Amino acid sequence: MVIGGIIGALDGVGIFLAPGEPFKTEIFLAAILKRILVSLLTGMSLTSRSAWWHGPGYGLLYGFAFGLVIFLAKGGFKSMDAPYVVPSGAILGLITGLLLVRFAFLKL
Repeated sequence: MVIGGIIGALDGVGIFLAPGEPFKTEIFLAAILKRILVSLLTGMSLTSRSAWWHGPGYGLLYGFAFGLVIFLAKGGFKSMDAPYVVPSGAILGLITGLLLVRFAFLKL
């Protein structure tokens, strides 16, 4: 959860630079929650015997899925900024999976 929260905070902090956005705090908290959920799903999909590439793979899958949900909820291609949500979600999911494999599933 900590890894997801940190990645989510880094992902969502950019909203404070958007001049006309009225719901900055809510979007920031949603970004943190989204990354925590991606982190939890990825972590629950992994076992101690999982190969290292399973973490980034699951993270990519779940990050893409959450990004797609937000993309569709914001109106798809009709929204000006929505198309950027899917690739960033997938990439940050991949990074989350890498960090989970590295720090949460230590091989002793």
